[in-house]
Amino acid sequence: MSVTSLAAALDAPQRAIEDPLPLEWQVPGGLPATPPPARHLRLVTAPPEPLPVEGGRLPAPAPWVARLAPAILEVAAGERPPGQLTRWVTRDIRETLARRGAAALRHPAGKGRAPQCRRVRSVRVTTPAPGVIEASAVVIGGERARAVALRLEAVKGRWLATAVELG
Repeated sequence: MSVTSLAAALDAPQRAIEDPLPLEWQVPGGLPATPPPARHLRLVTAPPEPLPVEGGRLPAPAPWVARLAPAILEVAAGERPPGQLTRWVTRDIRETLARRGAAALRHPAGKGRAPQCRRVRSVRVTTPAPGVIEASAVVIGGERARAVALRLEAVKGRWLATAVELG
């Protein structure tokens, strides 16, 4: 999808039932919202500096990925309404996650299941081009670890997820 078509899609009126997810919250107990890297892991690249944009700077991508990845998994599990991601992911991604969430709720294992508490274990960020971030996050929920790979693009002064892969 080109930048012009992406910008046109963002300008089109969207019918979001839910308010967009603010993605700014405090972690209870004074824990840092972005976990430090595990001692046994070696960081390959340092997170890039926030990119300058018109009227300010984009938020640092690593903490942004640490907030967005669990929310994406919650939508895919049917624990969060997909409309909360309207501002942060493209329409195609939101619809795909909504279908996965609906399927998860229909599955016999999903019936009556309590929502899981998810914590981000690690985040890795690379910058393949100006205004583009490719990131991965490992998210722990219950007894299972899940991987989330994201491609974020700078659009109108914010990060927008244009590709998402779940593992």
